[in-house]
Amino acid sequence: MTSLNIAVFLLSLAGFVALAAGMSKHAKHLLRRELSNAVSRLLRALGWLLLAAALAVGIKQWHTDVGLVTWLGWLTVAGLLLVFALPRWPWQPVTKAAKPRPEKPYTPAPRGSKQVALGALLLAAPLVVFAWQLITTPEQPLLREDALHGQIGPWTFSLAEQDQHAPEIVALDVPLKTFVIRFCDACQREIRQASLKIRQPHNTSAAGNAFAGRGTDKRVEIPVPRAASIQDGLWLTVEGTDGSVHQQRFAIERLSPALTRFIEEQP
Repeated sequence: MTSLNIAVFLLSLAGFVALAAGMSKHAKHLLRRELSNAVSRLLRALGWLLLAAALAVGIKQWHTDVGLVTWLGWLTVAGLLLVFALPRWPWQPVTKAAKPRPEKPYTPAPRGSKQVALGALLLAAPLVVFAWQLITTPEQPLLREDALHGQIGPWTFSLAEQDQHAPEIVALDVPLKTFVIRFCDACQREIRQASLKIRQPHNTSAAGNAFAGRGTDKRVEIPVPRAASIQDGLWLTVEGTDGSVHQQRFAIERLSPALTRFIEEQP
């Protein structure tokens, strides 16, 4: 996760640098020379491609909603870094010497501390919001290290518990635990339904609760039977559009230590 955030930041920074170098004014500042029109156009195109690549990395890793916000946050950081770095660049563009002006009596200018503080606050606000978003956004279940990656029948998948907490006890004192699954993109069209339950199902009509949801990540809430044991295991049943049925057992302690503790502590 950290390495991908760094990748989005570096791609964004490189994109801004390429865009700046593609402009004649900033090219003199950064490179101490003017570039041809062809090279400038090439650098501007490279800059936009790098920014698009940063966005693609964010969306691929965190999907559109979180990925777009993360990309915009790192764009802000990269842009501010470049703005503050340019005045301290090792060399500065050569400017013509200004004509001497007659000296005037020195009059201290108003400090305008309120305006300075407001400007600093406006500059810092996007960074604070972005940092808060990074801290408070929960890690995607299927991107955690405890996610299980495997294959059932001809289809590859990733499976994980939604959160690492004990089952939630709802109405009628029924404990429910949520799991998330994602099949490969090409698999989606070949799968009619995927279900999950504790204990081996004896037929497809008793395969458990079906995964559902928009997008590639599907979720399911499964009840935890009162007499459940660790040996029962979690059973995934997948029905293909061709009528084939595939089942696979997973150790409960592998997929959910919290569910394991909950079952062991039941009277």
